Amino acid sequence: MKKNAFILFLCAAAFLAPLYAQEAGIFRQEGIASWYGKEFDGRPTSSGEIFDASKLTAAHPTLPFGTVLIVTNRHNNKKVTVRVNDRGPFVPARIIDVSRAAAEQLDMIVTGTAPVSIESVDRVAVSRPAEEPARTPPPAQTVYPPPAAEPVQTVYTPADAQPAAYDYVQAEPAGAYVPPAANAQTPLQLVPAAASLPTHARLTPAVNPAPGKVYRLQVGSYKVARNAVETFEKLKNAGLSPAYEQSGDYFRVVLAGIYGTDVYAVTEKIASAGFAEALIREER
Repeated sequence: MKKNAFILFLCAAAFLAPLYAQEAGIFRQEGIASWYGKEFDGRPTSSGEIFDASKLTAAHPTLPFGTVLIVTNRHNNKKVTVRVNDRGPFVPARIIDVSRAAAEQLDMIVTGTAPVSIESVDRVAVSRPAEEPARTPPPAQTVYPPPAAEPVQTVYTPADAQPAAYDYVQAEPAGAYVPPAANAQTPLQLVPAAASLPTHARLTPAVNPAPGKVYRLQVGSYKVARNAVETFEKLKNAGLSPAYEQSGDYFRVVLAGIYGTDVYAVTEKIASAGFAEALIREER
């Protein structure tokens, strides 16, 4: 009996070993995805294949060409299966570039980036990035056109520097009530008005955006991706176009490409979404 049990154990181990080995070789990664499209159409990828934005392909810094990945948009749980045929992305905060066709299935065309998880269908061996040629850079990027006419800049004073608002109300005369004379005026008493919510998010550092400049506003930075997604949703519902950035373990929610003339209108929407502050930095 003991001998038969031992033989059965060896058979089971031999059967299960490949399954465990395959599971151990599955590649998984989480981070930010972006997409690239028409500007690369017809150009050779790092694998030598001609790029076609209508196909379900992707660029990854290290995975072997031909690796098949399941990409899941953690914002909406939409999935797409892509094949790695290129190198990229070339932004440290991002882990994968997908084609436009893949981005459409992930519903990330408008946002441009999205928090994703990627998982290989089969076992893979990760190579070093230096062993593969870099993707051919795209043509010069289109820059934002300057405003047609430079409007007069309106400078908003921060809410905490505004004088207190007052309501004028009639004061109750002290002591026994004595009807006022026909031509007498009732004295007025200043009563502070109820505090109101700020109408604009405060900029840090405090700057007056220049009309000819373009800025990036950071509304939040989170270690928990779910918190970044919630902030993203609030800003989107306020009529803005947020995007994700990643810095180390932190996910940032930013508003990019904001003209100096539009900054204060944007901070008004940020405040309406429930955020009192935004970090500002000049893009160009």
